[in-house]
Amino acid sequence: MLLRSTLLLVLTTGAALAEPVVVDRAVLKQYCTGDYLTYCGNFAPDGPEVQACFRQNKAKLSQNCQAAITSYMKAQRKG
Repeated sequence: MLLRSTLLLVLTTGAALAEPVVVDRAVLKQYCTGDYLTYCGNFAPDGPEVQACFRQNKAKLSQNCQAAITSYMKAQRKG
């Protein structure tokens, strides 16, 4: 019984810790889709070219997209 409770705690804690990255990714998609289509739409969505394109066009990105990228990067570092 103790083993089962411990396993359940570990699994739910792991899921809770992983959730913010998923949420941040959804926010990233929500706020950056327009910028992606405008500046980087000729690249595959999750490819390294898009990251480079976003870096290159950082000053042109919407404020919401820039904030979402900052939040996503912070979550990745904590990760």
